[in-house]
Amino acid sequence: MHENERQDPFADLNADEPVVELGLTRIPSLARRPAPQGRRTPIRPAERRRRARMFTVTFSDPSIVARLRALATRWGLTAPGGGPNVSAVVEYLLLPQLEAAEAGKIEKPEE
Repeated sequence: MHENERQDPFADLNADEPVVELGLTRIPSLARRPAPQGRRTPIRPAERRRRARMFTVTFSDPSIVARLRALATRWGLTAPGGGPNVSAVVEYLLLPQLEAAEAGKIEKPEE
């Protein structure tokens, strides 16, 4: 059979008959479902204690983070997960400077 010789499967339908849509040709939406609100598990006590101690810092240069990780590795400071404990390095390096700044021995940075 050639392309123009194909039979029309709907040729036998009565043109006066109403067409009923069965919904079989609808394609479901591929949109993402909204993310569930809230946590799946309750806050653990360790998380609650840690929140008061957490602080996020954004450095001016991404190499600073790599340098801190390398120093933690070189000093053998590891976090509970096994990675380098950058927090311990930052705290060790920061505390003397923080105390000096609080004592007035370090001037504020230029703007």
